[in-house]
Amino acid sequence: MKSKIHIVRPYNLLIIAATMIVLLVKYRNESLDNYWLKAVLLIIPAVLTAAAGYVVNDIYDVQTDKINKPEKLLIDVSISKSNAWKLYALLNITSIAVSYFFSQQYMVINLSIIGILYLYSIQLKGTPLIGNIIVAMCSAAVIASCILLVNFEVEAGFFNFSGYVVFAFFISLIREIVKDMQDMEGDKASGLTTYPILIGAKGAKILVYLLCGIEIMLCGIYSFLAWGIDMYISSVIMGLVTIALFYFINQLARAKTKDDFGSASHFLKFVMFAGVLNIPFC
Repeated sequence: MKSKIHIVRPYNLLIIAATMIVLLVKYRNESLDNYWLKAVLLIIPAVLTAAAGYVVNDIYDVQTDKINKPEKLLIDVSISKSNAWKLYALLNITSIAVSYFFSQQYMVINLSIIGILYLYSIQLKGTPLIGNIIVAMCSAAVIASCILLVNFEVEAGFFNFSGYVVFAFFISLIREIVKDMQDMEGDKASGLTTYPILIGAKGAKILVYLLCGIEIMLCGIYSFLAWGIDMYISSVIMGLVTIALFYFINQLARAKTKDDFGSASHFLKFVMFAGVLNIPFC
């Protein structure tokens, strides 16, 4: 049981669930009956689909992980590959079934994400940038799926919601590229052609700086506008996120080893969590 809990990344799943809960509380649709039952039926498939994505990614990354993170290798160590496939199937079947009870539309969306994550694991993971963009889009899509249930009383609500989806996309994309820099040794040995392998770590850093610059500009503008309409707490939180991104850039600029890139990747989780904390105040 311990290995199964580990293999599905509980902390990452907790962030997904927490983000959706905060959004569903913030933009609750008072006109809907059984709102919280529907909220549960919306959250559970998202978490299960993400968990299944982690499992299938680990299954196909066994050889790569033997080099990149042998101390965290689980497949064929703590859990057999056949049991991992059974866990993957169970997570997906449960996710699809629960999403059907929410709506057929959500089930179709969920099936699409499951298919995309599977395709990513078997084919697109080693494709320069395309795999990174797909993962970032799936991360943003989980948050965007809340629109199936929430209600925006004013246009500002939809603007804030859309802004957080964009924020999540860019942070996820940046983190995926940094993780590829961390995993260059194992990915190269496995014949993958990720963006850092194709263009080199220095070239990949330049792209990350550019993406961070876009994110900093957006967060800075938001912080300025929020202060102007008396949303002081929200303004301060996003101001701190902006500062954190500058710190991340400095951290990445100094990064040379696998551990350095790993630390930078983990720091982005803090940035993402700070974004979640801002939602109730926006």
